[in-house]
Amino acid sequence: MKLLSKTKIEETGGRVAWLTTSGSKQILELNWYPKRYRYGGKSGLDHLAFEVNDASVEYEKLTRKRKGAIPPFEEGKWLLAYIKDPDGNWIELGSRLKKRVKRRDS
Repeated sequence: MKLLSKTKIEETGGRVAWLTTSGSKQILELNWYPKRYRYGGKSGLDHLAFEVNDASVEYEKLTRKRKGAIPPFEEGKWLLAYIKDPDGNWIELGSRLKKRVKRRDS
């Protein structure tokens, strides 16, 4: 796999790296967190993330039957939402925010 980029996660003190393979549009995101950061499901998995067309729409569909979710919020260039799978693992739903057009007053 080829490393696309890596950075520090300010909120947790962890680190994140994004990787890809040639011929694929898929991106693998790997996260590392220090021992003091306690989060994740029963398996110790922090979360799985999926890019979707509209995180708000997917969140509404998936939370009709399931509780324990984090409603959509903006983070950087993303709209993110989280739901839990049956084992308590977090599933991240992310959609890229559309660029906002600045209006010029006449």
